[in-house]
Parts: sequence; structure tokens; C-alpha cells
Amino acid sequence: MFRKHPRLAVNFLTHSHPDAFHRRTVILAAIFALCVSGIAALGAHASYQAAAKGRSVLQEMGDWPVISDIRHGVFGGGDGEALTNTPDHRLNILVLGIGGAGHDGPELTDTILLASLDLEKKKVALLSIPRDLAYPLGSGRFEKINAVHAYAEQAHPGEGARRTAEAFAKLLDIRIDHVARIDFRGFAAFIDAIDGIDVDVERSFTDPEFPLGDSTTTLITVSFKKGRLHMDGATALTFVRSRHGTNGEGSDFARSRRQQMVILAVRQKLLSVGTLTDPSKLSTLYTVIANHLQTDLTPWGILKLAPLMSQFSSDHVVTQVLSDDPDGQLISANVGGSYMLFPRKPDWSEIRELAQNPFVKQESNSLRTPHMETVKIEIRNGTLRTGFASHIAAKLEKNGYEIVALGNARHRGYERSLIFDLTGNKKSAELAYLRKMLGADLVQNANLPSLNGSSLPQPLYTNTFTQERPPTPGIDFVVILGEASVSFSQN
Repeated sequence: MFRKHPRLAVNFLTHSHPDAFHRRTVILAAIFALCVSGIAALGAHASYQAAAKGRSVLQEMGDWPVISDIRHGVFGGGDGEALTNTPDHRLNILVLGIGGAGHDGPELTDTILLASLDLEKKKVALLSIPRDLAYPLGSGRFEKINAVHAYAEQAHPGEGARRTAEAFAKLLDIRIDHVARIDFRGFAAFIDAIDGIDVDVERSFTDPEFPLGDSTTTLITVSFKKGRLHMDGATALTFVRSRHGTNGEGSDFARSRRQQMVILAVRQKLLSVGTLTDPSKLSTLYTVIANHLQTDLTPWGILKLAPLMSQFSSDHVVTQVLSDDPDGQLISANVGGSYMLFPRKPDWSEIRELAQNPFVKQESNSLRTPHMETVKIEIRNGTLRTGFASHIAAKLEKNGYEIVALGNARHRGYERSLIFDLTGNKKSAELAYLRKMLGADLVQNANLPSLNGSSLPQPLYTNTFTQERPPTPGIDFVVILGEASVSFSQN
């Protein structure tokens, strides 16, 4: 006997799928339709643009930002060739560092650095510009140069870096080819992405007033010891941001030098074996660049700079910092109660020459002990170091200075040493040498009795309007010692 099997029936007109499966099918179909519509619209737009420019549709679509980045990353070209296509075979890149979201004055530039690459002689020059440099607004008005970017970004969101580069190019009378602006978080993340950097710390210092995180009120103490140190992103950021370090590291000029050291260390790490051949590192670097940089280069264009830098030897790197040293290009002054730095030559010729010829290392006009008349000095200890004034006085006497008076300053805790010139600039050579030895700042408003119409001794005011007692009669200079002079005492 044959067993009867149930008949198989196939019905293409009805179905027994669950409702959930049906809904997914409808949603996918709708998404597919939207994608097709979007591609069709983009294709139509590309066709219209291509026809207007006399190009093919594929050429037009190939220049769209995302597709262009992928094409340049996979096939090369684009920014790679454009980077070196300059009329004088020199590449000038303006690097700006800002605090970013969460910081006071998030758009103020904490770092301003002009990097120049000589593409023929394979040389690199780094010129640091202090953020307190007075930027001329015209009609005798000035603002600190670190505010230029903030105003540009406020007026033209997303274009602050490029417009700042245009302003600096005009001020310095140079061509700036590219600009890159990075915030604090991006800086730290970039260094972490390359597994940190190795920096040779030139001298030990302690900063007792370093801001904790994004806070401006909570301060902590940070320290660095002389010697080679491996730094992660957070450590490197602390190293370049520190502003109140001891042992001569409390000035913006010292900070600029540390920033240059870190940039060179980053360059070295990028060129090391494995950094630019590791896909995961490249992916992380791309993400950091895309999220934290404002620049006129694509992320792939920036990554192409690293192989380009491999052609430049570390022996051909020139680093310079605009400063108010005796042989520097700047002088300090107070404008409306605000500390500013002005060009020693008001026409900016000295600074422009340096920016235009950065590969020529400015020979230090190291001052030798001048043939001095008798120079009478009053020394006051502005630090908390017991016997510091006596120690410095003994060393200065060996250099030919006459110490007339010795004691403590009215206020203690000075970071920078200060010199009050009571001669009316009649002993400029002696003053310059004294400033260089002590690493001191010149106070511009010495309040000479002959200038204020009073015969009574007048108090002295520092650049921050801190009042000190009147000078001893008959002296040439009053020196208030700060921590910056410790290095002189150790020579």
C-alpha cells in the first residue's frame, strides 16, 4: 500500500511572514528609495556643476571633500604635491594653539609659532611670537596679538585660523602658505596617539600655580627634573603651558622655548620606525586631526607633512624666540594697566627681517663687561630665600658694581627680577649688562623726583603697579631680586 503524502502547495499571491518581518522590509525599501533619490540628486548636481565647468561628472565628484580625502589617502596626489609648490621653494606654516572649549578665553592663542621649511636646502626654522606682543590696530591703538584669532573667529566662525594667518602675513610682510590651529585636548590626544614623546628637559623647575584641568581658581604644584623625560599627552601639555616655573622658567619666553622643544620631539617621534606605518595609529591621528584642528589642509594633507619632514636633518633646525632680552627685539611697557611687548624698532623692520630670513641665526650680541664708570646699586631681596641679596651683591661687586644699600623688598615672592633705572638712561650699556646677568625686566616708570615736581623721595612702582619704598639717594639702579636670578647665583 502506498502512503498518501500531503500535497505541497505554493502560493505566490499570499504569504505567512510575521508582521515584524514585513515592517522591516518596508523600512529597508524606504531607506533604499531615499538613498537612490539622494544619489540621483547628487548626481544631478554633479552633472550640472561639471557641465558649467567643462569637466566630467567623475572629476567633479572626485573633488568633493570626503571623496577627495579618500582618493588622496589611497592614491596620493592633491595636497602632497601642492605642499611643495611655492614660488621660492619655501613653505611657511603658522601654528596656533588655543585653550578650546571649557577654558577661559577659549579662542585666545596660547601659542603662536611660525614654521618655515627651506625645501631646497632642507632646513627648518621655528620662530615663536609671544602672546603679549602689541598688535597695531591703527590710530595709536593696540591689542595683544593673542586676541587677533579670537576676534577673527567671533566675526567669522570657522575661519578664525585662516583670517589670523592673513593678518599676520600682512603685519610681518611675508607669505604664509598654510595655517593649523589646535586646542589643548587635541594636542594631548595627538601625543598620546603616537605613544608619547621624549624630551630633554634643560633645567629643573617647579610651578606652584598651575591650573588644575579647566579650572582657573584651583591651582596645583607641578615639577620637572632636568634630563630626558618620556611624556604622555597630559605631561607634555603641562610642560608647554607652565607659566610660573622657578629657575628662570617663569616667563613666556622660556615657555616658547619649551614649546619648540616639544614640537621637535613630536617631529622625531613621527619619523621613528613604526609610527606612520601602523594603521591603528594613522586612524587615531586622522580622528584627532579631524576633530581638533582648524586648518586649510585636509587631514591627509597634514599626515603627508610627516614624510616630507624626514628629508630634513635635526642638525639644520634654527629656533628663535622674540624676546625683550638686552639683545632681543622687544621692549616691555604698560598700556592702560596691561602688560605689553613692543618692537624695539617701532617700524617693525627688525621683526620683519627675522620673519623673512628665519634660517639666518641671529648672532647673539652677547654683551661683554663694558668699560664702566662707577655704578651704584641698591639690592633688595624679593624672594623668600634667606641671604639671597647678600650672595648676589658679592657676585656683582666682583663684576665692578658698587653696592650702596642692601635689604629686603617691601613685597616678597617676585618671580622675575626687576631693575629701576634712576639715571634717565645715561648708563645704558651698564644697565644692559646688568639685565643680562640677572635675567631681569626693566621697569619703565621709575618715578624720579625730578620728573614729578616733588623734592620728597617718591615710591617705586613695578610693572604691575606694586608699590615699593623710595630708593636710597644717589644711586643709579634699584634691583629687586626674583627667582629668575637664581641661575646667576649658581654660576
